[in-house]
Amino acid sequence: MTQREIGTNPATAATPPEAALDITVAIPTYNGASRLPSLLENLRAQIHTDHITWEVVVCDNGSTDDTKDVVLAYQSNWPSHVPLVYRFVPEQGAAFARQYAVEGSQSNLIAFLDDDNLPSSNWVSQAYQFAQSHPKVGAFGSQIHGKFESELPEELTEIRCFLAIIERGEEATLYQPKSKILPPAAGLVVRRQAWLNAVPKRLFLNNKGKSAGLASEDLEAILHIQKSGWEVWYNPNMVVHHDIPDGRLRKDYLVTLFRCVGLSRYHIRLLGLPKWQRSVTVPAYIANDIRRLALHRMRYGKQQELNTVESCNRELLASTLRSPLFLLKKAYRDRVQSYRDRQTGHSKQLPQLAHAFEQDQFVLYRQGIFDIDQLPVAGVALAETAPSEATSQQAAKPVFEEIFVRLLDAQGKDTRPHQFFPAAKRYALMRLLDRHVVRTLFKYLSDHNQQCNSSLANADTSSPVYSVNLSAASVQDSTLLPFIKSKLAQYRLPPQLFCFEIPATDAIAHPASIRQLRQQLRDIGCKIAFDDFLPSADMIALINQLPVNYIKIDASTLQDTALKKLGGKTRYLQLKDLLQNNSIQGIAKGIENQHQLNLAKQQNIRYVQGYQVSHPQPLEL
Repeated sequence: MTQREIGTNPATAATPPEAALDITVAIPTYNGASRLPSLLENLRAQIHTDHITWEVVVCDNGSTDDTKDVVLAYQSNWPSHVPLVYRFVPEQGAAFARQYAVEGSQSNLIAFLDDDNLPSSNWVSQAYQFAQSHPKVGAFGSQIHGKFESELPEELTEIRCFLAIIERGEEATLYQPKSKILPPAAGLVVRRQAWLNAVPKRLFLNNKGKSAGLASEDLEAILHIQKSGWEVWYNPNMVVHHDIPDGRLRKDYLVTLFRCVGLSRYHIRLLGLPKWQRSVTVPAYIANDIRRLALHRMRYGKQQELNTVESCNRELLASTLRSPLFLLKKAYRDRVQSYRDRQTGHSKQLPQLAHAFEQDQFVLYRQGIFDIDQLPVAGVALAETAPSEATSQQAAKPVFEEIFVRLLDAQGKDTRPHQFFPAAKRYALMRLLDRHVVRTLFKYLSDHNQQCNSSLANADTSSPVYSVNLSAASVQDSTLLPFIKSKLAQYRLPPQLFCFEIPATDAIAHPASIRQLRQQLRDIGCKIAFDDFLPSADMIALINQLPVNYIKIDASTLQDTALKKLGGKTRYLQLKDLLQNNSIQGIAKGIENQHQLNLAKQQNIRYVQGYQVSHPQPLEL
């Protein structure tokens, strides 16, 4: 795969020359593996584009499914004259994906399609023609029809515009600023110059989904374009069908949608006003919102008695009234987070993380974990010899191999996890990173270690167990187990081959999630370990309630000085008794010298890991 096919990181790349292409079709997507094929097929079948140079860019907004694999598969059988580009967007939120697409575009026109949009066969050519015939237009939207899984209930027709269904007739129409009506981002085309000059790089209504309580970030961007003097139009000749499953017609989904629109409303309202009017207008808006909500309650009564449409209207009115205070709190949180980001410098690592996900620049390392009774005689420090020499000296084979992930920097050197994990946690990328490790390890074992299947099938226990770390974000992810099961099936690997490590502190913080995940992993045959275990009352109670296969203890807690700080002899004996009286096995990690090795043995710890016994090595070796 060439660099051009996969795409470059616009945060680090130079601005591409203007008009290198006529139009870029940008597709922001999150977990769109099942939806993208229909859209890509529609784009591949576009007609009347012989005179147009264009590209398709899929902006992956941190997907945890197989979105990237779907795009790469299409690239292998895609028309060469229309580049299909994959880009990874490190910050979740559709607004970030659109900004990323605009900054990295090689065209003067950027046409946005959501992954559930199906454009007509001439959509690209109609977009290009409209832009050519309207030089003052900065943004223009499509005619959007609903493609419902089931028939749209009659009662919902009056709120269909909230489902991004736009049917304003067959005549092109200029959106007048006074009308306060604008098109949605689905099926929207913008001039790159208009966007870059008018739209802030970070919109205020950026959000990571409805859990953030926000919506309308697309209207915020278009409103900035309109306020800067560009025209905004409706173009009926660009036809899009919006694929809407039944789940989006449920009452709870629609009420949540209206809540998010309402909570975002004051920002949109004030953005459309001159600054001098805002202080006068806000009290009038609030008074009118109170009046409308009171009238609605007087007319329709209690919330429980309302039908779907009136429940949505009630929620919209109530949320609009709460909007000013909600947005003030958000502004404060944003300011605090911005300050923290400047202090930590995490945002500076975003381009490197994006590039790594985009170009597969994470590498896996493995480090052996050995049975302490199978190691060479006491006094032989394997770390004093080269890894190859150490391997030849010892008869023991690793019982486990822990898998680590590292990041290649611009010079191709390894970056240790502690250097990029904080930024990955800050930008909610740890779930994706965990899944990348699982996917890469499983594929490696399937491709290069075929004996793992036959060894277990023949009851040969010589094959090591591969130990994979899970972050707190993954532990709380209800879709993790289905992902693991699907990859085990895809690569035909036995689950007994894997142990999943969960930080003990996360287990204490999220007991319900841990209880469910632990049982699910045990049910399919995987092993479980609690990492960074301390013999404290909380952690001992934890493993009594949630028995696991292994506990991992850092070697520093075995040191005499550390033991005194932790409670001295009482704590020391607690650990020994715990391992004697339970079926749980202990693993001491970070063993750096013979003294620590001896302490581990005294504590009934069966397995050890560290430079004293083995060095990490690239998985590929």
